[in-house]
Amino acid sequence: MKKNDLYIIKWLNICCLFIFIMILVGGATRLTQSGLSMVDWKPIMGIIPPLNDAQWNESFDKYKKYPEYQKINQFRNMDLSQYKSIYYLEYAHRILGRIIGLLFILPFIVFCKRKYLDSKLQKHLLVAILLVVSQGVLGWIMVKSGLVENPHVSHYRLAAHLLLAFLLIGYTYWIKLNIENKKQNNNIKRSLSIHIKIIFILYVFQVLFGAFIAGTKAGLLWNTFPLMEGRVIPDGLLELTPFYINFFENMKMFQFCHRFLGAIIMIYSGWLFIISQGKFYNKYSGILFMAFIFQFYIGIMTLLLKVPLMFGLLHQGMAVLILLIIVHIHFLMINTQIIHE
Repeated sequence: MKKNDLYIIKWLNICCLFIFIMILVGGATRLTQSGLSMVDWKPIMGIIPPLNDAQWNESFDKYKKYPEYQKINQFRNMDLSQYKSIYYLEYAHRILGRIIGLLFILPFIVFCKRKYLDSKLQKHLLVAILLVVSQGVLGWIMVKSGLVENPHVSHYRLAAHLLLAFLLIGYTYWIKLNIENKKQNNNIKRSLSIHIKIIFILYVFQVLFGAFIAGTKAGLLWNTFPLMEGRVIPDGLLELTPFYINFFENMKMFQFCHRFLGAIIMIYSGWLFIISQGKFYNKYSGILFMAFIFQFYIGIMTLLLKVPLMFGLLHQGMAVLILLIIVHIHFLMINTQIIHE
């Protein structure tokens, strides 16, 4: 492997690490209800937090004009020190976003000038940079949805924000895998990858319903397992009309689908592990199966304990790692050069 490629791989590994940390900080921001503490978006000047008491009081006074304080925290007698604690977490989230932006853009410019990147790789990296910028814009659009009458962000926008973060880290990791394995045969064996594609599609819906649960705080309800309201299939899953709106607006349906899909994907990944015995990707399908078992357990504990911070973050972090395992397996399955090594 060329030395230039090693530099690029290390760079993309660092990018993936920072995106992973960013997703965890975003989860902590959501779980601690810190996301609406900064009521404006200043891409440049926003890197400077309040530096003295006067600036802190000014920032707190701005926050008091918005629904989260007026409808929730005012009645909890929030003081300035409590405001600072949620402000700093959202501030860290936004600063990390800016760091990731620079982490993608500046090395890209340097590598382009040194001619380390061919035209195809440049295009892929430009797409990744576009995703980073889009994520920052979408993050602010999400926050704005909670600065109106309802002091909660739109679960649609939160889901879009999370899925875009997953897309960014998955796409960046895929680019890195392609650089590590440039000698690929275009004779893709589709029969090998059909199962991981099905798991991936199911997993996207699983993450989507998880985001809907997070956005509506449905995880604080129906905190029993495996039954909901004493039943395997509870009443009220299709109470909204037309019926399909239940998959977008019904919190009970969100949680039911998340549970159901979690079990289905775990069983499916176990079956993939069994049928892949003796094949080149068997150890990776085994890792995926174990990851889904662990994630299923974490999900149950998170539900039963009513979403404590550490379990919530562990659940979200494992979700990212599972995505990367799926991406890695799919890459191996279509990379016939690796098969013959």
